[in-house]
Amino acid sequence: KMGRSRSWSGNQLGVEVQLHGRNPEVLAVLMEEVKANLGKIPGVQDVDSSLEDGEEEIRVEVNRAQALNYGLSPREVAQSISSALGNRRTSGFKSDDREIDIVMQLNEGDRATLEQLKNSSYEGRDGNSIQLAALADFNIRRGPSDLKRENRVLNVTVFANTESRGAARKVMGPIKAIMEGMQLPPGYSWDLGRAARWEQQDANDNNFTAIFAVLLIYLIMASLFESLIHPFTIMLSIPFSLIGVALGLYALDVPFDNNGALGLLILFGVVVNNGIVLIAHINHLRETGLSRREAIVTGGQHRLRPILMTAFTTILNLMPIVLPMIYG
Repeated sequence: KMGRSRSWSGNQLGVEVQLHGRNPEVLAVLMEEVKANLGKIPGVQDVDSSLEDGEEEIRVEVNRAQALNYGLSPREVAQSISSALGNRRTSGFKSDDREIDIVMQLNEGDRATLEQLKNSSYEGRDGNSIQLAALADFNIRRGPSDLKRENRVLNVTVFANTESRGAARKVMGPIKAIMEGMQLPPGYSWDLGRAARWEQQDANDNNFTAIFAVLLIYLIMASLFESLIHPFTIMLSIPFSLIGVALGLYALDVPFDNNGALGLLILFGVVVNNGIVLIAHINHLRETGLSRREAIVTGGQHRLRPILMTAFTTILNLMPIVLPMIYG
């Protein structure tokens, strides 16, 4: 299958639904129902499945009685066909430095069509020339379908493309609603595929990382200021930075994914660093005798330029990393 984008990275993103069961015929019926339902969801396109039809193949059924009349066994006929069309090694030639495989098969011009294969001649035990068509029947059929197993259970995946990562996350809700409304036979189940499981696991890890980062920030600032109150003064500025995050993601139409969570942790560090610079200077001005209001106003005037320089420097340094994530 070409043109499928089933990865949770890049600007293109696919959605998938995995069906699990033991009977391939039942899975095929459920798969068609899921494909039809996914095709009705706005924003979903190129709906397809992993249950690929087998390729066309030629099945040769050796006439056992006819072959025995010519003094040949079905096994000998099958081996002759395999040797004529295959590319297996039949022998080897040893040179001075290596061994060269010897492969025997019909000339390409003699095996281009089915009729040429039927007219291929073989020598019987009595030395007579026998056409292959007299020994076997040839039928063109469709080969077996490609079935995969996971945890010793048959697994079929229905997947589709979306225009963007944001669109993929928007259709997750309707897909879940459709799948929960389907009546699956006993012993059959579904899930949203490995990509969704990986994303959920990454989201849980990011939540733990964010909580741990906030706790670590508080402990460091508490030891720095030797106070349990001043760290809250700085940390209360973190929620205000989320306003800019929301506006930026909305303006650029970028979903909040793992890269966004990583950027959020970097933003926490920038905000806390700026807060430490400002609060430390305000405390120093208070120690010189200024009132609280005067210290806050004067400290803000003194530290505005350093804070802006630090913020813009960090932003500009991260631009080469951010732009490829946005524009692919």
